[in-house]
Amino acid sequence: MAADGVLIRRAEVVRIHLDILNAVLSETPSASQAIRASVSLRFLFDGALKQVAHETGAELKVPMPDLDGVPIEHALLFSCGGYSVGGCTVTPFYAYRKPGRSSPHRAQFERLIAASPKAHSLIDAKLSKFCLQPCLAIAGRIFTREVLVRYVANKCGGAHHHEDMEKFNELERAITAVGQSLELPDMNLSAVFIETVGTASYLLNAPAIQQLMAELSRP
Repeated sequence: MAADGVLIRRAEVVRIHLDILNAVLSETPSASQAIRASVSLRFLFDGALKQVAHETGAELKVPMPDLDGVPIEHALLFSCGGYSVGGCTVTPFYAYRKPGRSSPHRAQFERLIAASPKAHSLIDAKLSKFCLQPCLAIAGRIFTREVLVRYVANKCGGAHHHEDMEKFNELERAITAVGQSLELPDMNLSAVFIETVGTASYLLNAPAIQQLMAELSRP
């Protein structure tokens, strides 16, 4: 076997991790599913997926939710959602401070609700932009897909990263502060896990990724 690595070709490892994600996404959302997905996503996001796509001539575009104008910075909790996996539909979730009807802040609250779509429109983005998309907000603190993937892979999957701990520690503090409040209604699962699974779902449903998987599966 011609190798670009000592043990196994990079393209073969990318194919394996994409296949793992494909199998994982047949399940309903769970902590187990999110942890396994995070390890494969972490590997793919660390440059391997981009390198293999370049070698095969593929242009990686991922359809992702268009959050332009959505006031997630005001949310007590925002979970991007907007995907279906394992027969379960995960809708966008927004929680804002809700003043009384006679409160002078009521109009602002109603504007926030009106600007928070129940279903996302999608826009094509480069892989790097997709990784940096906000997908979770906790009391005004905003976290990207890449940060969540690395956090779950580190805390639960044994994949340790120490080069930039600022966002990691910020997410840790935010999760500690709100605790069980991160569990979304009817899901019984932390929004951190839900958005890790969502990141895998958006990635695997991208036509460019499906085409790359088909290319890598050829003998």
